[in-house]
This record gives sequence, structure tokens and C-alpha cells, in this order.
Amino acid sequence: MTRYARHLQQRTIVNPFQGLPRLEAAIGRRIVSRIGSNESMPIAGHPLATQWGEALYELARLYPDPYASAIRERAAALNSVDAANVVVDAGADSLIALFLRARVSPGDVVVCTAGTYPTFRYFAEGVGAEIVEVPYAEHDGVLVNDLPALAAAANAHQAALVYLANPDNPTGTFHPRDAVASLRAALADDTLLLLDEAYVDFCAAAERQGVLANTVRLRTLSKAHGLAGLRVGYAIAPEEWISKADQIRTQFAVSSFAQAAAAAVLDAPHCADTIIRDTCRLREQLHAALAGGGLRVLPSHTNFVCIVYPDADSALQRQKALLQQGIAVHRPPHPAMQHILRVTAHPDACQDSTIAVLLPA
Repeated sequence: MTRYARHLQQRTIVNPFQGLPRLEAAIGRRIVSRIGSNESMPIAGHPLATQWGEALYELARLYPDPYASAIRERAAALNSVDAANVVVDAGADSLIALFLRARVSPGDVVVCTAGTYPTFRYFAEGVGAEIVEVPYAEHDGVLVNDLPALAAAANAHQAALVYLANPDNPTGTFHPRDAVASLRAALADDTLLLLDEAYVDFCAAAERQGVLANTVRLRTLSKAHGLAGLRVGYAIAPEEWISKADQIRTQFAVSSFAQAAAAAVLDAPHCADTIIRDTCRLREQLHAALAGGGLRVLPSHTNFVCIVYPDADSALQRQKALLQQGIAVHRPPHPAMQHILRVTAHPDACQDSTIAVLLPA
């Protein structure tokens, strides 16, 4: 039996506002007048229409589809799964919070790598989880998520959930499909694997895996599709997990404009192809410049590179020097990772003046 958070285990929650697309499907015809939705009537000269056009104003004026059906269908087709295996929310961060709420009760244990994407810990603390961290492993000088250690910790503590960012943030390293499958097989059936694949589009070695048992796979349109400011992400999971997530998900969280934009970019895959190609080219250029200057740079399968300095102070001083120039690079907040800097693969990062600050003195 699929195990959810204790208060959800025997409870089915019904959404009181199913949205007009589902109503249209139920009655078999299009709704031509929305006089039950309490939306405002259009007016002439609205500032949104004046500044950005009537189409955006109309999207802003009307409630969105609470189930983001158009995105579900496109994401399902892209990943060769059914729409019933997809849920959409306001970015991958919201999806992390959503599935923590769906699986974790206060006092339950969750397991992650010490220093991985910090938003996971932020949300895990918010649901009252006990967080068990395992350190990164180092293989041939490369920091990687230690999958056997994650499984061992999860089984030792009877964890409700294991979080794995793959490709990892902030290291940029990646575990192939077989390794992830071995991790899943090593976990108890009632331990949910939350697999954060936000950067997978930049990973040439990645394979689309469809639905994995007892696993939720997170995707975002922020990176390869250029919609970071609109907050759109989706999860792929077994149908029972999607159904439970829909019962507790904040409705109308993804705006009408965000849904329209997401559908547009998913219908234009050449745009993502261009972003991925150009980003990977810049990533390799940046890696070569930094490594050629004597820095330890981890191999990256993302849209950034990770520089490992000898100590936290070395990383901090370079971060401060760049901030004085109005340039922001990321130094992870976790004590185990404060000796690294994460730098986005971007034309600004490849400037000689930026590289000079990052290199050894």
C-alpha cells in the first residue's frame, strides 16, 4: 500500500473548484460566458493592456485552469507517459514542498546529502521532518552524491523520503540511470524517492525514464526553457501520487500567463535546443578557462560550473571581490560546502575580468 503522511493516509480530499476546462469536458461543450467565476469585466485603457497588450490583459483578468491541463498533456507527451502521471505547480521548489507535505508527517525522517540544494532542507524543516544528512563521496577528486550511504541511512532510520538532486546542485555531478535504479531498489517500498531533475536538460548522458515506482521526478521550465520568472514546473510519478498531490496542491498557483507561456515554449522545442546548445558551449569554455588557470573545477552536467577552493576563506574572498564589482556568484550556505563557488555558464562569467578574480592569486 502506498504510504502518505499520516493525516492523509485514510482521507480523500475533494477540490471544490475543478475549473472550467474540467466542466467543459463533463458537459461536452464550450463555456461561452463565465458569469459564475466572479472575475472582473474588461475595461478600456487598463494599464496591462496599454503596456503589454490586450492578450496579456485577458490572461491576467481570468482565472487559470487549476489543473494546468495543457501543460500536463505536453509534458506527458515529451516524457512518453500519461497525463495522469503528471502534476504541474509553481516551479520545482513548490513541487518539493508539495511532495514533502504528501509523504512526511512531523517527526518523520528524511535523508539527503549534506550541502545539496538547500531549499529541500528549508521545506523539510517546515513540515517538521527530522533531517539526516550524509556527506558527499569523493571519487577521483570529484564530489558526488553517495548513493549507498543515502540508502543505508534511509533504511537505518526508516526514512519516509530520500531526496536526490540529479544532476546535483551545487556540484553539477550526475549519476546514470542504472545507479538511480539501484538506489531505488535498495530503499524500502514505503520510502519515497524525490528525484530532482531540474538540470537534466543540460546532461547529455541523461535518459528519459518515464514513471519510476515509488519515485517522484521533478522537472522545471526555469532553465532550458527560459521561464524562471514565471515559476512553472512539473512532476512525473505513479498515478496514485499524482492524485494525492492534486488533493493538497494549492489551486490556481500557476497563473494563466505562466500556463500560456509554458505551452508556447513546449510547442517550440527548437528554443530549448538553442538554450541548451549555447549554455553547454559556454559551460565548457568557462570550465577550460578556470581549470586552465589552476582551479579545481568539477565536471558539470548542468548550466553552471562548481569551483572547489582549498578552504572557505578562499571562496569567500573571491565572492566578496566580485560583489564589489556588482557581480553575484553563489557560495552555498551549508557549512560543508562553503569552500565552493557555483558560477552560471553565461557570457558574463566568461569575461576576462571575472575569470581573473576567480583564479588563484
